[in-house]
Amino acid sequence: MKNIMKFLSLIAIFSLLSFSATNAQTQKVAYIDPEVIIPNMPEYKAAKSELEQFKTILQKQFEGEQAKMQQYYQEVMTKVQQGLLSPAQQKAEEEKLMKMQEELQRKGMKMEEDLAAKEQELTKPMYDKFNDALKSIAKSNGYSYVLDKKLMLYSEGGEDATPKLKAQLGVQ
Repeated sequence: MKNIMKFLSLIAIFSLLSFSATNAQTQKVAYIDPEVIIPNMPEYKAAKSELEQFKTILQKQFEGEQAKMQQYYQEVMTKVQQGLLSPAQQKAEEEKLMKMQEELQRKGMKMEEDLAAKEQELTKPMYDKFNDALKSIAKSNGYSYVLDKKLMLYSEGGEDATPKLKAQLGVQ
């Protein structure tokens, strides 16, 4: 009875292995190179341009705040050098300068957050379009898997679907 169970188990394992091998042979694998496609999409160029403009505006605002703080610092230092401030006033000015510095740091972090949010807002539709086109190419060509060319460590086979995806997106 034990031998029969072992025999049946071996038959089941070999059947599964042969089914897996047959199934793997029928699956089509393709790869794409997003770095060839995405930077050439019109949406990418427009998003990059708008993001640069937004970044320039934020930087000018931040630099204006920095200049105000620097000017105030110079005024305080001049008063200190001329002996116009008592020790208590000098300490109060130092505390005010520290608060200004902390506020400037908060504004800098907020600027980075705003920039990241704007980038997400501008690129999401482009990536949605890219992913929709990728799914369409995969379906129409019967690909079971589409991989990123840069993430593959080794490949012997597969089909480069980059030209098809570029055509689908209208990218040169």
